[in-house]
Amino acid sequence: MASATFVLPPHAESVHSARSFATGTLTGWSLGELSENMELVVSELATNAFRHGLRLAESRAREPIRLSLLRRGGLVACTLNDPGAGFPALRDPSPLDIGGLGLHIVESLSLRWGWAPLAPYGKIVWAVLRTGLPEEPGPLDHP
Repeated sequence: MASATFVLPPHAESVHSARSFATGTLTGWSLGELSENMELVVSELATNAFRHGLRLAESRAREPIRLSLLRRGGLVACTLNDPGAGFPALRDPSPLDIGGLGLHIVESLSLRWGWAPLAPYGKIVWAVLRTGLPEEPGPLDHP
C-alpha cells in the first residue's frame, strides 16, 4: 500500500498542479498507464472543489483543498476534500449548458465514486480506478 497527499492552495491554477501531482505520483509508482484517466478524474474533482466547494464555504475559502492518492495492489483511489457543505450529484445538463458533465466523466472512468461529509464541516469526494496489476483484497475493494 502507498499513499501521497498534495495541498492545493485556493487558486484556479491549482487544478493544473493537481494533475501534475497525480501524473508524477503514478509514474513514481510505475503506474503510468493510469495517468491519462487519473488526470481527467483529478481535473474534474479538483475543478468541482474549487468551483463549488470553496464558493459555498466563503467564510472558509482560504482553506486549502487536499488531494490524496492511495494505492493498494491494482486499485488507486483519488480523494479530494473541500470546506463546502454542498454535495456532488450527477445531473443531466441541457445541450446549451456549459459544463455539467464532469461527474459523468468521473463515473465512466472509475470503478466507483462517492462522497462523505467531514466533521465539523466540508466533504471528501473520491473515485477508485483500476490498474492492469493484480488486485490485493483490502479496504478499497468495498464501497
